[in-house]
Amino acid sequence: MAFTSTDLTNVEAAIVALATGSRKVEVSIVGKTITYSERLAGLEKLKILRSTIQTELDSTAYPLRTYAKQGGRGA
Repeated sequence: MAFTSTDLTNVEAAIVALATGSRKVEVSIVGKTITYSERLAGLEKLKILRSTIQTELDSTAYPLRTYAKQGGRGA
C-alpha cells in the first residue's frame, strides 16, 4: 500500500478521539473508510496501523543506497 502523510494524520486523530472518550471513529486511508468502535481493541489496532504507516513513510523518505564494489588490481 502507498500510504500518505494525510493517512498518518487521520490515524493519529482517530487515536486521540478514542483515547479521549469517543465510542466510535472512522478513518479514511488509501481511499477506504474503516470504523473502529471498541476502545481498547480499536486503540491497539490503530497504534499498529500508525506504526505501519510511519515505517512505510520513513522508508520512502530515506531510500537505501547501495554502492558498487570496485574491483581491480591492487592499489
